[in-house]
Amino acid sequence: MNQELTDTTADANRWELFLQGNEPAFEQLYRRYYPVLFNYGYRVSADQDLTREAIQHLFVKLWTNRAGLSATPHVKQYLFKAFRNHLFAVQERHRKQNEMREDDIALVQDSREEKIIRLETAHHNAQRLQELLSTLTPRQREAIQLRFFSNLSYEEIANIMDMQVGGTYKLIYRALERMRESTPIFFMICCWFCH
Repeated sequence: MNQELTDTTADANRWELFLQGNEPAFEQLYRRYYPVLFNYGYRVSADQDLTREAIQHLFVKLWTNRAGLSATPHVKQYLFKAFRNHLFAVQERHRKQNEMREDDIALVQDSREEKIIRLETAHHNAQRLQELLSTLTPRQREAIQLRFFSNLSYEEIANIMDMQVGGTYKLIYRALERMRESTPIFFMICCWFCH
C-alpha cells in the first residue's frame, strides 16, 4: 500500500512535469505504463500490432495536446481510460478496413520435446480460456481483463469503464459465475495461473 502511494505521487509529479514539456518525465511515464497498457490492450484486442499502434498514437496525441491537458493525481486511471477509448477507436477503424491479424506464440528455450509439449499445452489452455471468455459479454471480458490481468482495483475499473463501483462488483461476479458454470475445473486452473 505504501509503495502504491509512493508510485502514485511520483506519477503525479511526472505528469505535471510532462505537462510543462519535460521530455524525460514523459519518457518515464511511457516506459512505466507501456507494459501494463500493452498487456491490457492485447488481452482486450488479441492483436499485438493493433495494441502497439494504439499505445503509440495515444502517447503521440498526449504529447501533442499536452497544453490542453490538466494535472491529475490519478495518472494510472487516466492513462487506462484514455487508452481504452483510443484502443476501441483504433479497433473500429481496423475493423472497417478488415485488417485482422493473428498472434505469434513465443517459444521458451528448452529441449525440443518440452517446447512442443509446452506449446501444445499453452495453445490448448489459451484456446480454452478464449472459449470461456467468448461466453462473456464484451463488458464482462473487459472487466475480467482489468481486474485479473491488469490487477486494477474495483474502483479503478469503475472509473475506467464509467460505471458505479457496485456495478463493477456485480459485473465481475456474474462473469466469474458464467465462466465457473461453463467449466468448473478449467476455471480453477485459470484462477490459479492468474494469481
